[in-house]
Amino acid sequence: MQSGYSNLLRLACLLPLLLLGCSDSPSGSADLKTSGEGVLRYVPADSPYVFAVLESAPEEVREKLSPHVKTLVRSYADMVRAIVVHRPEDAEESGFDDDTRRRIAAVIDELGGMITAEGMPEAGIGPESDAVIYGVGLLPVMRVTLTDTELFEAAVTRLEERAGAKMSMASVEGHEYRYAGNDEARVIVAVLDSQLVITGAPTELPESLLKSLLGLTLPEENIAQSGTLASVAEKYGLSTYGAGFIDIEQVAATFIDEQTGVNAELLNLMDYDSSSLSDACKAEIRSLAGIAPRIVSGYTEITPEHFKSTSVFELRSDIAAAVQSLTAAVPGLGTEQGGLIALGMSLNMLAAREFYSARLDAIEADPYECELLGELQASVTRGRALLEQPIPPTVYAFRGVLAVIDDIKGMDLRKQQPPTDINMRLLVATDNPEALVATGAMFSPEIAAMDLKPDSKPVKLAVPAVASMIEAAWVAMSGDAIAFSFGNGSETRLESMLGIETAAAVHEHEHGCRTLLQPHRRRDDVDQLRRTAGSREGERRNNDIAGTGVRQDIRGRRVHRKRRGNTIDDGTQGLTAHRRSKPDWPTAILPNWLWSGDHWRWFIFRAGSLRTR
Repeated sequence: MQSGYSNLLRLACLLPLLLLGCSDSPSGSADLKTSGEGVLRYVPADSPYVFAVLESAPEEVREKLSPHVKTLVRSYADMVRAIVVHRPEDAEESGFDDDTRRRIAAVIDELGGMITAEGMPEAGIGPESDAVIYGVGLLPVMRVTLTDTELFEAAVTRLEERAGAKMSMASVEGHEYRYAGNDEARVIVAVLDSQLVITGAPTELPESLLKSLLGLTLPEENIAQSGTLASVAEKYGLSTYGAGFIDIEQVAATFIDEQTGVNAELLNLMDYDSSSLSDACKAEIRSLAGIAPRIVSGYTEITPEHFKSTSVFELRSDIAAAVQSLTAAVPGLGTEQGGLIALGMSLNMLAAREFYSARLDAIEADPYECELLGELQASVTRGRALLEQPIPPTVYAFRGVLAVIDDIKGMDLRKQQPPTDINMRLLVATDNPEALVATGAMFSPEIAAMDLKPDSKPVKLAVPAVASMIEAAWVAMSGDAIAFSFGNGSETRLESMLGIETAAAVHEHEHGCRTLLQPHRRRDDVDQLRRTAGSREGERRNNDIAGTGVRQDIRGRRVHRKRRGNTIDDGTQGLTAHRRSKPDWPTAILPNWLWSGDHWRWFIFRAGSLRTR
């Protein structure tokens, strides 16, 4: 049972970071991201991934979050206990015996009390603690500053007692550390220079590399000195409450190029030899990584009223240019909706079909040669067959959805009790809502009898299949959407939901790229932008007919291709040029979390915002 206890202790050491992530937010000073005195001095400048929490949330925010975090942690503790400890009746055997399950439950209870606003300081992790997760090569390291190392040691001792086992001890250059693992790999937990350090490493890692991993040997240049994190944070408005990135190209290069140091040890542990890759595979895998070379994430704002965070996928310029056409106008998307949770998305189905078809064209024009990508190459035939399938016009009229949960009653996560009542609204944006209703009327005489009109007025949804499950359901229609509401009194917000200004599908950007789904655009602005974009696209295509088009395919190569009789010029840079000069990388900004009032909210209100790097 030693391995079971060890796994549990590893989890115990990782969980404190969860509360740090919840209590930290954005709006700090750039000095912290370039300071050579904080935790960033341990992060190598060439780290392939990093996420840093360098400043604590304001006290009023922590106070407001505290009761919610406690409830949430207890609920998660109950769910984890049920998953780990519970043995299904039909299971022939359990992964743990009765004594182990009892000890695991005890450790979970201990953690449930520790991972709270009150319990964290008692474990030596205070509101002023900062934290960073980063890679030394691909090996992960988490570093958290401790306010009291003795309190932390006491907390670990309590966890070991509840687990009924202790982690093994070792030392390097006189510095002791705990570890758990096997002959191949181990998890290491150390307290060094008043900081908690948790990492994973091959068991036989040379001492010189272990010292680098633990920060006993500092990197020649750290990420604060290089300014990489600071520049990313400045570009996307991320604060010291949380900012980070993953360099996809650098991660891919680890498996393509010859490695040294910790990466060489890791790949050796994996029995991986990059020399077995053909030159074609190396080039094509590198090209695939270049499609989305970097992912950025972090907080942009935290106040007692709301949290805002953003995630960015930086895309290769030609792919980003094509992705621009995928968004559509959805009423209310990106605007304040109230309620507990709001989420939505937009998608131009016809543009999505054309985008997918263009990707298939690109792969067909220049097939993959790498044996590892054979399945991807074979998918072209299946993709063509999929495009040949008949699609109803109502599908191509679809533009997106917006869902808002206004209230949830009766749900108790700790008791695994589902909600007894949910009040919610659902909006479906479409270019032809009447056709959607007509399709429904073909299958339900009750829908036909509603005589729904595009006036945004709610009508009782008297459909037996719905009435048997939901006490009150309503539907309303406008010229570009259908909205449903469920729950008593929910219909009062349908008309306003349909009448909210539509988010713009396309917005011109000063760098020649375009910002998608910019919030708070009026419908007449949207129409004008569509006309402008359509006119420019038509001019570009007409000009291309007479010339020789060069198109960059999904793999980053420049290929000549003709489609529907016209030669298309995407005007993009090839992969070789990209490696030399780093052209502008448009980016797509994805879901945002917000804390508003007393509830979490999730808005996808900048899905596809394009910028340049």
